[in-house]
Amino acid sequence: MDYDVVVAGGGPAGSSTAYHLAKRDVSVLVMDKGRFPRDKICGDGIAPRAVRTLYKMGLQERLDGGFNKFHGFRFAGPGRAFIDTPIPPTPRFPDHGYIIKRFDLDKILLDHARESGAEVWEECKVTAPLVENGRVVGVRAVRDGREVQVTAKVVVGADGPHSNLGRAMGLLVNDPVYLGISIRRYFEGVEDIGDHLEIYSEKAVIPANGWIFPVSETVANVGVGAMLYHIRRHKIDLHGLLEKFVSEAPHSSPKLANARPVSPARGALLRVGLGGSKVECPGMILVGDAASMTNPVSGEGITYALETGEMAADHILESRMSGRGIHHDPEEDSFRQKLVDRYGHYFSLGTRSIKRLDRAWIMKPGIAFVAHGQKRLDFVVRALMYMRH
Repeated sequence: MDYDVVVAGGGPAGSSTAYHLAKRDVSVLVMDKGRFPRDKICGDGIAPRAVRTLYKMGLQERLDGGFNKFHGFRFAGPGRAFIDTPIPPTPRFPDHGYIIKRFDLDKILLDHARESGAEVWEECKVTAPLVENGRVVGVRAVRDGREVQVTAKVVVGADGPHSNLGRAMGLLVNDPVYLGISIRRYFEGVEDIGDHLEIYSEKAVIPANGWIFPVSETVANVGVGAMLYHIRRHKIDLHGLLEKFVSEAPHSSPKLANARPVSPARGALLRVGLGGSKVECPGMILVGDAASMTNPVSGEGITYALETGEMAADHILESRMSGRGIHHDPEEDSFRQKLVDRYGHYFSLGTRSIKRLDRAWIMKPGIAFVAHGQKRLDFVVRALMYMRH
């Protein structure tokens, strides 16, 4: 074996996996097709739960003072429905999140994994798994224009929602219930930004949602997103919807009236709620977006990328120590079952709620009901951010 573990993908999930393995003296190689720093389509919001994980990884000094913090949420619904609330206080989580462009965050995380002992090959594109007798034993990749083969005891697919490795091994499930699409664009000159994440379920965009996330005092990440079944059912053009969100929606458009775009509109696929991936096969496990670990309610994935990376490292070490390797049978230490045990109930509730809360006549009284009571507000924020553990 060339390595104990090969990780395909250097984003948050891959870097988290590599960091937690390398710090325990596991021989781990990370391969990524990009040269870091590189751009990545995302809302850029780092929730308090993810901040807790980043601080536990020893990254607080690198984040403090360098990036914009947020301390609360604004929810705008149909008509005059509006909520403005701080992040509820709790001893388990910080009272803030961050807005960090993936251009910056992913480099910080990959460098941290490298500094902890992981080997990193940038500009190395993983093209296919190496399979022997039905078991993944490594990967094929292209590096410096040449095809290479690297073997490993375990392969970790952290290669995103389109996962080449997951698709090759039949692990991706393309069910519209668990797929979404979002597009975002950066705008400069946004008025009244403040220090809150702003989420819009206005009549102009329902059943999609819009957002305005404050990158700096004048620049914001602005976008819209919707589930694939909603897009198909309502024939939604997300690019057109983003234009409508910017120029016509009653709550959002006044803030953006004098803003100018400073980036193109770019989109990304989301795999949500654990239902878009089978997660594992002999010799390989998937993490992060490849494992369909995006929150179906908020569309947030950084938290679950970081956490599944740590869970993957623990799972690999436990399996290796037992001498049984990585299995896919739930009766043989299934990684997917561990994800289901931890997130399944929450994700299932979220998936069902999104299917129902797609109508203005439901959203308007719902937001009004929540707005009249701090305990209700705190509950909604905790549920949205999954602030339970």
